[in-house]
Amino acid sequence: MSVSPYSSAILKRGAVHFLVGKAASALLSLITLLWLVRLLAVEEYGAYVVLIAGMEITLAITSLGSPWVAARYLPEFRLYSSGKMLIQFVWQLIALNTLFLVIGALLLLMAIPWLLEFLDLAQYTDAARLYLLVLIIEGSVRRIRENILGTLLQQKQAQISLVTRNLALLLLLGIASNDGAVNLHFVVLAEFVASAVGGVLALHGLIQYMLKHCDLLGSDSWLPPKWSKMCGIACQMYFNQLVSLIYSPQVFVFLIQRYLGAEATALFGFLRSLYVQIASYLPATLLFSLIRPKLIASYVGTGGMAELSNNANLVGKLSLFVLMPVLIFTWIAGTELLDLLSGGKFGQVNNYLAGLLLALIPLSQYQILTTVAVACDRSHLCFLGASLGMLSLPAAYWLLESGYGVWSIIIAIVMSQALCNAMIIFSLTRATTYMPDTFGFFKLVIAALISFILTQQLMMEVHGWLGLLIIAVSVVIFYLLSAYFIRPFRTEERTRINRVLNREIFVW
Repeated sequence: MSVSPYSSAILKRGAVHFLVGKAASALLSLITLLWLVRLLAVEEYGAYVVLIAGMEITLAITSLGSPWVAARYLPEFRLYSSGKMLIQFVWQLIALNTLFLVIGALLLLMAIPWLLEFLDLAQYTDAARLYLLVLIIEGSVRRIRENILGTLLQQKQAQISLVTRNLALLLLLGIASNDGAVNLHFVVLAEFVASAVGGVLALHGLIQYMLKHCDLLGSDSWLPPKWSKMCGIACQMYFNQLVSLIYSPQVFVFLIQRYLGAEATALFGFLRSLYVQIASYLPATLLFSLIRPKLIASYVGTGGMAELSNNANLVGKLSLFVLMPVLIFTWIAGTELLDLLSGGKFGQVNNYLAGLLLALIPLSQYQILTTVAVACDRSHLCFLGASLGMLSLPAAYWLLESGYGVWSIIIAIVMSQALCNAMIIFSLTRATTYMPDTFGFFKLVIAALISFILTQQLMMEVHGWLGLLIIAVSVVIFYLLSAYFIRPFRTEERTRINRVLNREIFVW
């Protein structure tokens, strides 16, 4: 009997590759971020933030729901189709993604002068046009790396591509900084070269995988899903994404540039970069890169809603378990941390980072909820949640007009995520047998509050990296002690985690 491509053994091996690659990539990305904020002038860094936000918005618009088609149906093709059908489906996805990206880049090429004039960034027109090449290359590579290699559990090839890309960018910045001042135009050129190098490796890994599996026989009783059905899910998730995009942090970058200026944009861009770094390495992110294919494969196979619900609750609590100490630390020492990380450029920021990180609580659960909805053919519920989140837009405008500055955007982001999650949870519990582990999540919040109070009461005022380290260690110790006595994870959940890790990690 052949081994399932989504077996526990393959999942564990993929998890090792994923974690090692993500750790290296996170370190390289953080070094690049902290270096760039020092190398570039505040105005140039603000323009760079706008370019990145524009690329992410364009990637979302030009996706047309194809990432969800890959996430939902690629595991099914891998389990039941022949090698020829699998390869054909993969190339169809890549061709569609590339075509949409090129069309989007050409439209932007015509709109760039007007957009930059509107944002008072006309002096960066040449850099913005060059960044369109980054958009095409980096966008195509991300689709291969995340939506295809990741869904096929080929994390080794995906992470090699990502780490090499980030390492190449860092090396290019290092070479340029030794020769003289680094400007925005060179940073864009370095990103293009680094993305191309990572793309070659990702494409090579994918081709090797397809050559290895070209002789798959497939199941005689299985019929490939029709494109009309796949397009239905793609359209539902795409419209959900478009609605969410209207009040996304990327769009708020443009609002800040328009209403508050380049300095506030640079500050928010730096905050958002740290926010993305933390969000990318929460356990819930593993759901999209590693665990999501396993969940969908088990659901379309022999699992069902009961197994999907249990797994979703477990991953959700693990994400919150990891996130809570980070939130406590940033509320206690966030201002000092931001001042040190930015080299003094962004000091005295009134807990902006801690406020923004509050949005990670619902965000860490949103990825899980959308996967549950798509797996059980309730993807339209995501659109309902996204629509309710639009109420944050008038709130952001009113707060900006009232003079709340950057806090206006932070409050709106937290509000949008909370409203969206509330609607999806309410709809899922009414339409399916899915039940969130409300009591378990509540226990995690209580453990966090206890550790926050203890750390704040017992810690003396400290400064510098040593002081931050002392606070961080104290937060973790108090939090683990609180969780030990409160026990947010059920017995069967602790057993499953220990079995996957082959270690008695969770003894409570």
